Amino acid sequence: MSDPIVSIRNISKQFDSVLALDDVSIDIRPGEIFALLGPSGCGKSTLLRVISGFETPTSGELLLDGEDMTQLPPNKRPINMVFQSYAVFPHMNVETNVAYGLKMDKVPSDEIKTRVATALAQVHLEDFAKRMPDQLSGGQRQRVALARALVKKPRVLLLDEPLSALDAKLRDAMRLELVKLQETVGITFIIVTHDQAEAMAMADRIAVLESGKLRQVATPEELYSHPIDGFVADFIGNINSFAVSSWHADNGQISLTAEHLNTVVLAIDETPAFLLSEAPASDAVLAVRPEHVTVSLTQPDENHVSLRGTLGDVAYQGQHCIAEIRLDNGTSISAIIDNALAKSLPSALEQAPIWAFWQANNMLLLPRKVD
Repeated sequence: MSDPIVSIRNISKQFDSVLALDDVSIDIRPGEIFALLGPSGCGKSTLLRVISGFETPTSGELLLDGEDMTQLPPNKRPINMVFQSYAVFPHMNVETNVAYGLKMDKVPSDEIKTRVATALAQVHLEDFAKRMPDQLSGGQRQRVALARALVKKPRVLLLDEPLSALDAKLRDAMRLELVKLQETVGITFIIVTHDQAEAMAMADRIAVLESGKLRQVATPEELYSHPIDGFVADFIGNINSFAVSSWHADNGQISLTAEHLNTVVLAIDETPAFLLSEAPASDAVLAVRPEHVTVSLTQPDENHVSLRGTLGDVAYQGQHCIAEIRLDNGTSISAIIDNALAKSLPSALEQAPIWAFWQANNMLLLPRKVD
């Protein structure tokens, strides 16, 4: 494995009484698309600004290729940033916008012309060089901002919510374009987003943050299939969670009781460490993804984990539907079902009994939250 291009070492950032980043350490590899993901206020934008140099950490170090960048101003770092608003100069045409940073660096005019042409070609805007920003679509303005960043030949490109200002269809198209562009230029991309689907579709690896703390760094597949705790499991995709009330491990199995469920028996190699701690069993959760839940009007056999409820909303999603099963206590769980089943279910009879069931080995046993 290659040495990291960016090393974030024990970075903390305090704003008055607010701890925006709490001892965050991450290594980012050369040439990868790395996403910083989390809910609003989790610290992801603050961390991006620390990397860019627009914020100085209260403590910790930021290294680029092993060189300490912590105290360097933004203009001294081989890092460029594309802002959420794109920040395209409205009084300059596309070509002049892209050339602006090079002119400020006093690059020779012949070199500026060549590099601007190359950057515009990379983002497929070579035919738009003389257009003004108000003559461009949102996606084209975004590409101008990208070209302006790429023309400086940064080692790392930072993108702050790069697709949030676009409509859904254009967002999907630009997501693919960004991935292709990164593959072409080979620059490390660090992207901030609150959109799980966007991060999962684009990133090689994702860092999940919450309340200034780093929760987990992993590939999209690892985050979805092996989340470190209940927070990450709930934040990445949809999941049905049940608080554990008691447990007993014996002979390679663990038997658990949880809210709404009968005893669930899971095969284990060893008892999870978080259950052996002094924390109560209620600090653990059992969880199952909606795609593992089957819905039926008949009661399943005893080999399944099952719940009885009534049919709630059925949301059409194109290739499938998401069905809500309402439980007697007023809570609900969700299941992914095919369109044929959705049509056959008695959705008009909301009080008709319905069963949701799944295999125990499809459940995740997780700590509620890792501190």
